[in-house]
Amino acid sequence: MKARRELFTTIRTEGGLLPSDFLQRVTQEDKDIEGLSPEAYHLQANQKLNEAINRSWNYLQGVWRVFRDHADKLPGSDFGTSPTREKWMLPLFQELGYG
Repeated sequence: MKARRELFTTIRTEGGLLPSDFLQRVTQEDKDIEGLSPEAYHLQANQKLNEAINRSWNYLQGVWRVFRDHADKLPGSDFGTSPTREKWMLPLFQELGYG
């Protein structure tokens, strides 16, 4: 049996939903794949998609830390519904562009 060479060290694919050859095409920014341009994400043409992703990721990591710090201080009887909505869900949905 021939050993399969993995293209990615942090991604393991199973089945056919996201085959490794498709992921390789994404990393190579294949122009035949829709949705890889800055315009597809409502960015300016000169904005780099990976920079926008990193900016959002870093912002949301900070939002998550603030939320977790607040949630950790809640009494056990408090389900944290309002803080979850206000300190995590609303900023997350806003960052994802949901109205």
